[in-house]
Amino acid sequence: MDALKLENLEPFGVGGRRECYVHPENASRCVKVLRTDDRRTIRLSAKRRWVPPRWRREYDNNADEARELHRVHLRIGDVMAAHLPLCHGFEETDLGPGLVLDLVRDYDGRISRSIRELASTGVDPGRLEAAYKEFSGFLLSHRILTRNLHDHNLVAKDLGNDRWRLMLIDGVGDPAWLPLARWIPFLGRRKVAKRLARAWPRIVSFAKSGGVTDELREESSWDQGFLRHRGE
Repeated sequence: MDALKLENLEPFGVGGRRECYVHPENASRCVKVLRTDDRRTIRLSAKRRWVPPRWRREYDNNADEARELHRVHLRIGDVMAAHLPLCHGFEETDLGPGLVLDLVRDYDGRISRSIRELASTGVDPGRLEAAYKEFSGFLLSHRILTRNLHDHNLVAKDLGNDRWRLMLIDGVGDPAWLPLARWIPFLGRRKVAKRLARAWPRIVSFAKSGGVTDELREESSWDQGFLRHRGE
């Protein structure tokens, strides 16, 4: 099978370590590939910051995300698709191995926007509060462990008539070295609840501050979470 041709396509999203493309053969899916440019973020522990970048063992977001989504799917099945993307494995691309996931789209077919982008364009987070409560109930009932819930990793799927559904597109899994929260249900639920309780006030505060300015987007990593296009 020929490798997917992504090099001449425009990614719809660019993060610190990955680029996201619409799958060229299936518009309902996306392909995440690791960035190789010099401006990518390299995750390294504080104890090893003296190591030259070219010698660093880089963190593979794709492998980690595939592993965590597979773990969730084994435990709860396709019901995870309510608020998490289903993972469809890896495909070879002309930019390296690509992780294939469901692509979140609005009722009108356009790629859904992150809370960061919506808040920065003046959308009142109060319109998303019911969706956040539903999302919270899902994570708690299924004990879905996550990293910190950031506004650029939470996508608001527009269902029409001012109805929304939140989807977590990155950050699934427990980053703890000793994952007790994954092994002990009580600890897991408590950790999920803490993440959720902290995230919503941050989102509200961020929206009240006006979100991200064009200047910040141009001069910092705050551009993450903004769509380059909406896949029409």
